[in-house]
Amino acid sequence: MRGLQDVRSGRAATAVVGCVLSLTVLPGAAAASVHDIEVLPRCVERVALADEDGDGLARWETLLDEEGAVTGHRLSLRHGDGTVQVNTGPRGFAVRAGALRVLVGERGEEGTRLDMVAVDRACRLWTRHMDRLVYPEQASAVGPIRLALLDRTTRRYETTQLLDGESGETQAHVVDECIELCLPNDGDIGPAELEPAGAARPTPAFAAGGWPANKVLSFRWKSGAVPPTWASEPLLKAAVDARDSSFAGSPIFDLRTNATNAVAYTGSLPGFCSNVAIACASRSMPTSWGVWIRPHGTDFAWGTLRWCQKTSASSGCFDIRRVMLHELGHIAGLNHPSSAGFTLSSGDSVMQGITPMRPQSGASRHDFGRCDAATLQELYGTPDNKTDISTCNDVATELGLSASRSSISRGSSVVLTAQLRVEGHSSYGELAGNPLNGRSVKLKYRPAGSSGAWETLWMRSTYSQGRYELTIKPSATWEFKAVFPNPPGEGLRYSRSVIRKVTVNQ
Repeated sequence: MRGLQDVRSGRAATAVVGCVLSLTVLPGAAAASVHDIEVLPRCVERVALADEDGDGLARWETLLDEEGAVTGHRLSLRHGDGTVQVNTGPRGFAVRAGALRVLVGERGEEGTRLDMVAVDRACRLWTRHMDRLVYPEQASAVGPIRLALLDRTTRRYETTQLLDGESGETQAHVVDECIELCLPNDGDIGPAELEPAGAARPTPAFAAGGWPANKVLSFRWKSGAVPPTWASEPLLKAAVDARDSSFAGSPIFDLRTNATNAVAYTGSLPGFCSNVAIACASRSMPTSWGVWIRPHGTDFAWGTLRWCQKTSASSGCFDIRRVMLHELGHIAGLNHPSSAGFTLSSGDSVMQGITPMRPQSGASRHDFGRCDAATLQELYGTPDNKTDISTCNDVATELGLSASRSSISRGSSVVLTAQLRVEGHSSYGELAGNPLNGRSVKLKYRPAGSSGAWETLWMRSTYSQGRYELTIKPSATWEFKAVFPNPPGEGLRYSRSVIRKVTVNQ
């Protein structure tokens, strides 16, 4: 997904081709007449266009069937005292092309039909047919319209053209320009995304950081964009996955009917979402957030979006539960690895910008990877002090040692206490200074002043503030040190204490 971040918010998108027209919503009281684009009347004459404050209003809608699949699109135009609704098929698109103009396109077997519609008069200024599949590359109303042309059969990218909105003529081909591959992803695809994954390292976080630890982030289904049952169930499971697989005090995502924040199953994504996103997310810290999921059957340059839960397919589809987990990772504060200039394998992260399709590796993963968990632990801390620190991290530890008495008589006991914690570096975030309970700590001893080998005993964790204890009866004056071996199943470094001497009086 594309990750946009400022001091208030983190925004990310899971990839879209085609453009969502984002204009003022129509009043609902006026009667509507419905036309196909072919029978929309031609404009009799061209008159000066109104400015941005004119009366022409339009809304582009994706039409879904009862199962949540795309069946077509509709452009609603305000015309006089009524509303004209123009229908297209499931492969239609719209681009705002001026204050009161909309370019409507519909892809078919023979290519793409383009119609420039005058919004204020509900008529067609011009019509053009192109023998290629056309996908808009921008949603801007300023300047010529950028259109990507693809082969009808292979969907292989061929060129980008600039289209004159006034005449419908192609102004120029765009040359000497790096064109990114058409892949189902979360937005911008950088070169790093197409390279093999490198060494594991924590997933990058947005600059705004995380929410308060263990915060409940309630959400509702957006009105008019409620997911069908086949989608809502895995989406809710993903909300549980996001908490259960973080090994951190990360947000708790909870469905509540009165929640302010919303999750939408819709063909209308916000303007900041990439035009290749199958889903996207936005958060405005510390107050609000949202997630948008594209409908089954949405047309893209790389193909048609198929959700596996809708088709029950084993290949050529996307796992909506996995995609939702990715989006909630963004809400929790995780960015794409490519934003920091590196890649991670599907075994280490679900936050790659390119979304895998079944049966690709990681396509059906329903838990955060170890490198995602590493960052979530830094953002939110661990649920308790005995939770393992992710192996994707490399966290320094510090180990102290004290004795209940520095001098004892022969036959008396002394209590050796070690304290293990994460070092207090600010780079460790919420992990910094945390006690570490339930680990393995050795107590080593030998005669004081000796250069011989150390004997070893294991200390007992008290499961309180990283304390480890051992009570012994020294037979002579000994020196002691505590050692924390580098654990193979955690991202913690080796550490040892200073040496303490206990004198035994004869």
